[in-house]
Amino acid sequence: MIKTLYIDDSQQELQRYNKKFESDDRTKDRFRIIMRNSPKSAQDYKQIYQDYADLMLIDFDLAKPDSEGNITDISGLTLSTELRQRFPDTPVVLFTRPKFFKEKDYSVRILSNIDEFVYKKDLFVPDSTLLDSLYELAIGFKKLRNKRSRKWIDLVEIINAPDIEYDNLKLANPPIDSGNEWSVSDAAAWIRNTLIKYPGLLYDPMHAATFLGIPKGAFLSNPIQEVFSKAKYSGLFPPPDGRWWKTRLQQIANAMMTQRELNLPLREGFPMAWERTRKTSIERSVCVFGGESPAEWVCYILKKPMMIKYSLSYKPDSRPSVMDEARVSFEAIRTSNEVNDELFNPLGKELLPEIRRMQKPKR
Repeated sequence: MIKTLYIDDSQQELQRYNKKFESDDRTKDRFRIIMRNSPKSAQDYKQIYQDYADLMLIDFDLAKPDSEGNITDISGLTLSTELRQRFPDTPVVLFTRPKFFKEKDYSVRILSNIDEFVYKKDLFVPDSTLLDSLYELAIGFKKLRNKRSRKWIDLVEIINAPDIEYDNLKLANPPIDSGNEWSVSDAAAWIRNTLIKYPGLLYDPMHAATFLGIPKGAFLSNPIQEVFSKAKYSGLFPPPDGRWWKTRLQQIANAMMTQRELNLPLREGFPMAWERTRKTSIERSVCVFGGESPAEWVCYILKKPMMIKYSLSYKPDSRPSVMDEARVSFEAIRTSNEVNDELFNPLGKELLPEIRRMQKPKR
């Protein structure tokens, strides 16, 4: 079980969410909650420091008076920073409400002391995977803490990376110091916020499907999943929707293909091989703008397949060069309010007015 420290100034909130952790059928045997009000004295801090939790949930708004009318003079962010400094190998989660906390209002430096922030209301969303994600977060940190040796090879092994990916992983800005060692918090941040977040070495269902030239629904079907089971990521912090190693997807697909099929792009050869070997048809991925298939890439904004010729390069982040380039489809440029014109290169910016006037090709 995961020993979970939950700090909140509202006793009602503490009881409500403790009950949720204890009553969820999937996770009720995974968490043991220690409820604490925010520290208002040296003794309160001493008690929290002695709890030695595997996971820390901290409410952002700690302004509610205690039974004696005392109000803490720190916020959840400040307390998170203090706990991160004292317990650098334990995940810290800001557990709050949208009206109190919005990520965009805070700098990266401030947020770097928080491993995750979640909204309390999301616990009650039907089929929510939030508790599963918190459990995996705590388990991942625990496995990293338990590693006696913290060399590069130990990190590669704990994420169960294919041998063929070792060199690519070194290009993904891993958190290795001059002594070729890593810290728990830096390793966790790299796995979660680089390796899993950016497509390139690992693929989410949409990127994996598009890589193989098929729709996401077809990729997630039982027959396809059985074939590609050995490509699925089994390392730390697995996302609820899954991740798959790109190189293993390609190796498994290649093993099914004839020489003629291997001479084609994978997105064309694999569907042909599947239909030939399984004696059943399979759909192809379709470009969200042009309707052509099989699509080649995934639109950064719409998260839908597209053809590269109907897209522009986009720079929304500082992902390592070994990861797939972010591109935005003409469809997103024409229809989405999420597109930030400043993130296109100079040539792309010049093309935006023309693209926004453009009509979809007739199918």
